[in-house]
Amino acid sequence: MTMTCHFNNRLKFSNISATLLLLISANTIAVNYDSETGKRGYWNDEVQPIKPVETIVLPKAPKAPSSLPSTEVLMKLHPDQIKVLLVQWRKHAVHTLAPKDVSEALRIQDVARKKSAAYAAVVGLVNQMNPNLSLADELPITNAGKQSQFNQRARAMDDYIGKSARSYGLLYFTSKTCEYCRVQDAVLSQFLNQFNYEIKTVELSKNPMLALKFNVKQTPSVILVNQRTKKWIPVAFGATSLPAFKESVYRGVRYIQKEITPAQFFTNERDIGTGMDPTNKQQ
Repeated sequence: MTMTCHFNNRLKFSNISATLLLLISANTIAVNYDSETGKRGYWNDEVQPIKPVETIVLPKAPKAPSSLPSTEVLMKLHPDQIKVLLVQWRKHAVHTLAPKDVSEALRIQDVARKKSAAYAAVVGLVNQMNPNLSLADELPITNAGKQSQFNQRARAMDDYIGKSARSYGLLYFTSKTCEYCRVQDAVLSQFLNQFNYEIKTVELSKNPMLALKFNVKQTPSVILVNQRTKKWIPVAFGATSLPAFKESVYRGVRYIQKEITPAQFFTNERDIGTGMDPTNKQQ
């Protein structure tokens, strides 16, 4: 009786194991077979082969460069030719580490240095004989000269802005909640104390159509307007300093007046027709 019970238990266990094995096999086959694409996997002997490790193919070392000519001949070569020889001999010397090869690499490098020094010397001679090409006659190099030039240009700019006050005005777009506007308020106050400009303050939220006309999307913004022609140009977006604001007004008036082209926008009145003028064609 006991033996029969053990036999029946073993038989039941074997049946359960066989059932589990069949279920696992079925699931494995289902996973490895896609009925839509027809692709089969591991259990269908379709294992992807392992890709071999790629080997690194080194380029062949170039042949040794031809022997260099004399330094006198090298000095007459074109810069592109010298560049090629310099690269070739430097690589060759690094490869061999032979004193003779290093010496040749340094010789061609010395030629390149001498050519550069010779060019710099000729540039110095030409600039001294033609100051208009170097702007030496326009740009002082001493601190005293620079300060004197700055003062002259500042006075000329102030005079020009003062004369334009009769024909131009400012539209100042502001907002009560704009912190930067308080900074710009102080700048505009200083500007108006110096120049007799008319200014109209516009609350941005209350005048959306006017803001749209002048493409104003933020505060503070200042627009320069010709009172006769109604032509306009922005002169400040955001808080600016007084010197920067004055320069923007100065350039804006000159541009509206067609005294300068877009290429001359940064060219001061005193520099028109000089080497500082990008449209000046004089030699």
